[in-house]
Amino acid sequence: MLNSVMNEGVRGMQNAQREMHRSASEIAQANTSENRVGQQPVSETVDRVAATDSQPLKAVEASVQSDSGGSIVEPLIELRRQEQVFDASAQLVSIADKTLGSLIDVKS
Repeated sequence: MLNSVMNEGVRGMQNAQREMHRSASEIAQANTSENRVGQQPVSETVDRVAATDSQPLKAVEASVQSDSGGSIVEPLIELRRQEQVFDASAQLVSIADKTLGSLIDVKS
């Protein structure tokens, strides 16, 4: 039974690591040039807005609006969620390890 608990903890850690990698890839690719097909580069949009408006926030807003690569909010949330799953699974492995150590000490 203890072995299956430890295996489940390790499996949870592996799954969480795989999902974190996927989310990190989505975040890294969110603002690449392949995702902005048919649109002006962000630097041109920022230059155009900065030339017409002296407020610095307008340039940032234009940059965000011109971002067609998709939102990075969902991958960031998923990354954080998987981090918590990984930590919980690691604690499960740690508790199983301590329990196994205690059982071995009792048997000795």
